Amino acid sequence: MKSNNPSKSPGSTDPPRVRSVTPILLDSSSEPPVRSRTSSGVMKPASIAKRPSADIKQPLPAFTNWNVSSELREVPSFYPLEKSSRFIQDTPSNIASRISDACRLMSVQATFDDALGTANLVTDDHVEIHLTLWKANRTEDSADSEDKTMTIVEAQRRKGCSVVFHRYCRNLLDAAQGCFDPKEDENWVVCHRVEVQNKNEGESSLLAIEIAASLIRKDRMDARRLGMESLCLLTDPSKTPMETALLASQIVLFGSAQDDMSQEAEYIPDELGIREAVLSLVQFGRLGEYCDFESDGEEEDNTTGVEAEFNDVLHNLALAVLANALEVLETHGGSMARSETSKPPANAFLEESKEISKRELLSSLLNVLGKAESKPHDACLSAQCLRSLFQASKEAKRRARDLNAKQIVMTALDVGRRTHVKLENETENIMRELERPDEEEEEEEEEEVDIEQDSDGHDDSEDDN
Repeated sequence: MKSNNPSKSPGSTDPPRVRSVTPILLDSSSEPPVRSRTSSGVMKPASIAKRPSADIKQPLPAFTNWNVSSELREVPSFYPLEKSSRFIQDTPSNIASRISDACRLMSVQATFDDALGTANLVTDDHVEIHLTLWKANRTEDSADSEDKTMTIVEAQRRKGCSVVFHRYCRNLLDAAQGCFDPKEDENWVVCHRVEVQNKNEGESSLLAIEIAASLIRKDRMDARRLGMESLCLLTDPSKTPMETALLASQIVLFGSAQDDMSQEAEYIPDELGIREAVLSLVQFGRLGEYCDFESDGEEEDNTTGVEAEFNDVLHNLALAVLANALEVLETHGGSMARSETSKPPANAFLEESKEISKRELLSSLLNVLGKAESKPHDACLSAQCLRSLFQASKEAKRRARDLNAKQIVMTALDVGRRTHVKLENETENIMRELERPDEEEEEEEEEEVDIEQDSDGHDDSEDDN
């Protein structure tokens, strides 16, 4: 086809058409969305550099874990600040105090460096954040203000989900300004599960459990982590249907699934080894090949840094799986009773776990709880497991008292009050369970009181005679 334009050569192509763009008129008072540069060469984020500091709405906390010096480091020349940073007109000590208290309220593990003004944070979602307090240079805008103390708070994501990081980052920056509301953060955690009608719910649940078990059996560390994360979702009633959570919890605790409609138990194949894998991670902190419980855990100290880090994550996920399963056991313990024994499900689980791993589970959980200072997230999950076991089994409560559980819980409670609200709440629940007398103990005390009253009455009658 010939071109209508005579000046156009036969081999040339049509030039790209450009759409008409309507110009957007910016307000003269607003600044263009470009990065500005300070006199020292520091690149300011456009959306945060000119954000005014909010009025302090909350008073300073009475206690702080972060005591920074008044002289902070200046931002290096030509150092691009993260977009997740904020300029705040306040002293570094006040900002550090509010951030420290926010970490406690959000139950974030924090390691503070007072000299450098930095903090390494680890959330229970395995997100690592690096906080840095910088000294801001005085600009023309800040020189005219009454408060000339300007501090830069910068947050960097080192590991973990970016969506979860932005949630924590927003809360930390708001806390630095004094406008953090813990109630709003609690509302973010609440999720609503949509019920989906599925006729083959049991088959789908078993298929999901088999997939998770196959991932755990692999020799790749990332596959094992995916398998444990899948088990965390399958045993959480808030994220999966109750039938699926009940089935997965039975397999995690007992290795088999009991069908209410039939008298015979439907056993999962032995090669899955979900219960053995969870017990191995909880009690030994590692997932050995074929779940070898005969070898001592001290022989695995020669693991590399990457492997040790993955083992720590798997240990935390296994504690979460066990806590979810025991929570379902506590709520639906009647439907999880074993047909071949009249023992309570919690007692049967403790006995079988000891036979499998040759180690007492209560002792392992108390050992994890005793390390609350260095691993508060693991200690919090261990406290959840202990609380569920104490509420479901009186024998577990008596055995824990023999293992000096009260002293361990008191130490963890002190750590929770200083740094971790979730740990504080869980340890308080454990203390109430340990201090609550058993029914048998109350009956024995009542019998002793009745015997004393009868003896006193008998003595009074003899005196009257």
